[in-house]
Amino acid sequence: MTKKVAPLSQWAFACSGVPTTGIISNGIDYFLFFFYSQVIGLSAALTGLALAIALTFDAVSNPLVGYLSDNWRSRLGRRLPFMYASIIPLTMLYVLVWYPPADSRSQWSLFGYLLVVLIFLRLSMMMFDVPVRTLVAELTPDYDERTRLASLPTSVSWFTGSIMTIAMYAIWLKDSAEHVNGQTNIAGYRQAAAVCGAVILVSLLFSTTGLHPEIPHLHMKTSVQAASLKDMARSFGQLLQNRSMWALLLSGLFVGTGLGATASLWIYQYGFFYGMRSEQMSLLTIVEALASFAVAPVIRQYVVKGDKKLMAIRFLMASVAISMILPPLLSLGWLPKRGSNGLWYLLTTYDFLSQLIWIVTASIIYSLYADVTDDVVLATGKRLEGAIFACQTFVDRIAMGLGALLAGLLLTMIHYPTAAENVPIPSETLTRLGLSYMGAWFVFASIGIWFLSKYEITRSLQAGELDSLERSGAATEGSIMP
Repeated sequence: MTKKVAPLSQWAFACSGVPTTGIISNGIDYFLFFFYSQVIGLSAALTGLALAIALTFDAVSNPLVGYLSDNWRSRLGRRLPFMYASIIPLTMLYVLVWYPPADSRSQWSLFGYLLVVLIFLRLSMMMFDVPVRTLVAELTPDYDERTRLASLPTSVSWFTGSIMTIAMYAIWLKDSAEHVNGQTNIAGYRQAAAVCGAVILVSLLFSTTGLHPEIPHLHMKTSVQAASLKDMARSFGQLLQNRSMWALLLSGLFVGTGLGATASLWIYQYGFFYGMRSEQMSLLTIVEALASFAVAPVIRQYVVKGDKKLMAIRFLMASVAISMILPPLLSLGWLPKRGSNGLWYLLTTYDFLSQLIWIVTASIIYSLYADVTDDVVLATGKRLEGAIFACQTFVDRIAMGLGALLAGLLLTMIHYPTAAENVPIPSETLTRLGLSYMGAWFVFASIGIWFLSKYEITRSLQAGELDSLERSGAATEGSIMP
C-alpha cells in the first residue's frame, strides 16, 4: 500500500524541522548552557538543573497534548489547531530566553528567570512538535515511504542547526579585538536570537499552512465520545502494552541522555579540548551541514528494502565506534596539537561521518515509531498517533534534561573552572573533559542499542498488519475523513 505525498506537503512537512529541532533545540542544547554558565554567570550546576526541570515539566505535559490532538474535532482536523496555537508564543519566548533581566544579580533570581521562560518555551514547542510528528504515520502507510518521509524534517533540522552554528561562530560569536574569545560576547547571542526569531516565525507559518491540502486525507476524530482523564489513562495503558513501543522508549531514553550530555558539552569539547577557534568551528560546521545532503542517497542505498531495526542498530554501533577514536589519541599526544589546522582536517572527516550516521539513524527510528501505529490500531481499534509520538517526545525531553544535568555534574566532577574564576585550564582537566564527552556517549548509546534490539515489528509483519487492517476496514475512533 503506497501513498505518494504531494510536493507542497512534502516541503511543508520538511520545513517542520526548521523552527523547533533545527533552531530552538539547537540553540538551547548547544549554546544556552554555555551562555548562562559562562557568559551570564549562573553556576553550571544551577544551569543544568534549570534545563532538567524545564524539560521534565514539559515531558510530563506531552502525553496530554498527544491525547488531546488524537481526540480533537474541528474543521482543521486533529493536528493543525495545536500547530497554529504555538506560533506566537514559540517565537516570542525563544527571543526572551536570551534576555535575562539586567538587575538579576543573584544566582537564584537568574535561575528563576531561566526556569520560568524555559518551561513556557518548552510547552509551546510541544504544541507544535507533538502534532506534526504524528503526520509521518498519517501521510502514508508505506514501510519505505515512511522512512523517506521521516528523513525530510530530520535532515532539514540538522542542516538548519548546522547553518545556525556556522552563523553563530562566523558572524555573532567571531573573535575580535574587543572579544578575544568571541563565545563570551553577550551582544552576539542576542543578535542571533532576533534573527532566529524571525526565521522561526516564517517557518512555523509555512509548515502549518502548507499542510492544509492534506487535511481531507488525514485521519479525523469522528466519535462523539468526549475526551476524559479516564479515557486518556486507558488509551496510554493500551499503548504501553506494546512491546515494540517499550523497546523504542527505553532505547530513546538512554541514547537521548548520551546525546543531551554531548550536546551540552559540545562547545567545551571543540572549543577547549580540541582547541578550535571560532572561525575553525564555523568552518567545521559547514562540513556537518553537507552531511545532510548525503542522507537521502544513504537511505536509498542501505536502508530502503532492508529491515529498519537492524539498520538502526548497525548505524548506532558505527556511531559509538567512531566516537572512540579521536579523544584518546589526542590525549596521548598522537594527533596534531590542539587548535592546529592538521587537527581541524581530521575533525572534518570525523564530524561528517558522525553527523551523517546520526541523521540516518534518527530518520530510521522516527519511522519505527510510525510503524508502531499500525500495530496499535490492530490491537486496540484506536488511532493513537498523537499518544505514540507524545511518548517519544516525553522520553526525548526527559533524556535531554538528564543529559544537561549529567553535563553539569561531569564539569563539576572534573573541576572545570568557570569564567568567573579566570584561571588557565590544566591539561589534566582537558583530558578528563575529552574522555568524559566520549564516555558519556559510549555508555548510554550502547545501552540504547541493547533495548532497540527488543523491537519486534519487521517489514513482513507490518505488511501483514496493513493487509489485515485493509480487509477489516479497521473501524476506529479516528477514521479517514470521506
